[in-house]
Amino acid sequence: MNNNLISELLCTRISHDLAGSIGAVANAVELLEEGDMDFLEDIKSILKTSSQNLSNRMKFFRLAFGLKNANLDDVNMVKTITKNYLSTIGNKDFPLDLAWNITNTKNNRSAMLMAMIAADLLIRGGVINLYDNDKKVIAEFSKTLKISTEKLDKIKTTLKTSSNVTDAATAPLMMLQNDGSNLYVDENDDSILLIKETE
Repeated sequence: MNNNLISELLCTRISHDLAGSIGAVANAVELLEEGDMDFLEDIKSILKTSSQNLSNRMKFFRLAFGLKNANLDDVNMVKTITKNYLSTIGNKDFPLDLAWNITNTKNNRSAMLMAMIAADLLIRGGVINLYDNDKKVIAEFSKTLKISTEKLDKIKTTLKTSSNVTDAATAPLMMLQNDGSNLYVDENDDSILLIKETE
């Protein structure tokens, strides 16, 4: 797989995911500079929410996409950072939650990337279940949730054809594929599962 392409897609994906909050901060600062104190409480709220979102996303990106010697062995920290990242997606009416049951710390990065992929699929929130065993890392979510079938089909096609899709949304998927592990989507009566074989 083309590492340059993966790097380009990751840069595009990260920039895209940070752009909204950065824009909100810039707009709030512009309002402050105009000196209109009628909106001071609104400006404070925008700055607080946007800066928290930026912080949560940057912490997640640093672990998920950063150097492999990052502190990925701290299970509680990785779990908290992933949950906080998911809290920045969607809105308060349709929150994303996480059930983290990863037992082998070597699977933490894969689990983070799989949570990111699953979050892209869930249009109206829901719970992402992450767990592993001796041979697999699995992200599972219920079929009763509102799912983007277009994005799910794109993932299935990418995995089936092993094609390099030049869509920034596929960057986490391409990172998971990059180590040569088998990665696939499985479905049962109740759930959709993204599975990465570790052996």
